[in-house]
Amino acid sequence: MLDNLNEGATLSIAFIESPTPGHAGAADDVAVCVVRCIEGTARLGMVFQHPRTTARLRLSSSEWYGRQADQLDTVHSGKVRLTGAGAETLCRRDVLRSVMHEYPVVSQDRP
Repeated sequence: MLDNLNEGATLSIAFIESPTPGHAGAADDVAVCVVRCIEGTARLGMVFQHPRTTARLRLSSSEWYGRQADQLDTVHSGKVRLTGAGAETLCRRDVLRSVMHEYPVVSQDRP
């Protein structure tokens, strides 16, 4: 869950495990990468800017030490799944910055 919608994150790609293109330019392209969170907290559902295009990539899953994790904190490394057009074109050492205004809306019921 996103507790702080104003918080951003920056990921540095250390290794591309498996890029999987969908249709040419499709929104379902996938890249599984080992990343290091170099700033902020990367949370599931966050959207990141592709470093060389205008494409947006959604953080759809993350693992930390082989276990599913909802977030990846600063200085930690983990395996993430990024989905979106152009995901298959990511490269080692690319730096991805979150797009603040594109976080998913989280509703919280309070008494």
